[in-house]
Amino acid sequence: MLALVALAVLDSAPAPAAWLDVPAPTSKWTFDWAPYYWSASLSGDLTIDGQDVDLDGGGGDGSSGETALYGYLGHLEAHHGPWSFVLAPIFIKYDVLGGQPPTTDADVTIKAQVHEAFVAREFAEGWEWMAGARYQQIETDLDLSIGGVPSSSHESSRNWTDPIVGARYRTPLGGDWSLHTRADIGGFGVGSDFAWNASAMAQYKFSELFGMTLGYRALSIDFEDQGPSGRIAYNLSMYGPIIGVSFSF
Repeated sequence: MLALVALAVLDSAPAPAAWLDVPAPTSKWTFDWAPYYWSASLSGDLTIDGQDVDLDGGGGDGSSGETALYGYLGHLEAHHGPWSFVLAPIFIKYDVLGGQPPTTDADVTIKAQVHEAFVAREFAEGWEWMAGARYQQIETDLDLSIGGVPSSSHESSRNWTDPIVGARYRTPLGGDWSLHTRADIGGFGVGSDFAWNASAMAQYKFSELFGMTLGYRALSIDFEDQGPSGRIAYNLSMYGPIIGVSFSF
């Protein structure tokens, strides 16, 4: 009789998870990795040691007589629930022609590293706010000539970090296509006086693991500093198409 009572009590008891009030399992981590090539043009002006130079554009228009831009981007993103954590390095090199009208020509080489780190959180379907930082290092070699005769050379190197804030939007386009857009602003006098960035990317998924991305990106920087030899300033805009592959796991 006692054995039957004991079995009845055990059968009616709640499951061990209910006793311990174990929470429901949370969503798992997922990751995206995407290397890109950025075929961008460059416009704007710069000042090195007090020498002002207007740039001709370089990049895809071939004004320098050679490939003016080498741009490589990476994008590593981790997702957990509504949160995303992003690291995105960019390595670029420009060889462009500029000048000091009416008689002085400038041969400019710009090497830059741009590294972004930010966090994003979904606040509505497809929409995310984002906040983080963008580190920039720019090295510039400037050779001036008058009538084809070299006159002077100047070098500069600066690095700084901008806070950035912005938003991202993702939406399916039908089939295996999706659209990913982003816009942010930064600087606010902390590093750059002001900076802005915008991109639109279309992604095609061949499988759950592998995809291809095509899009366009623009990045603008307005930075100024007083160097030992004079004013250093970069008022530069980089813009152009992007092509890359993506991996999800």
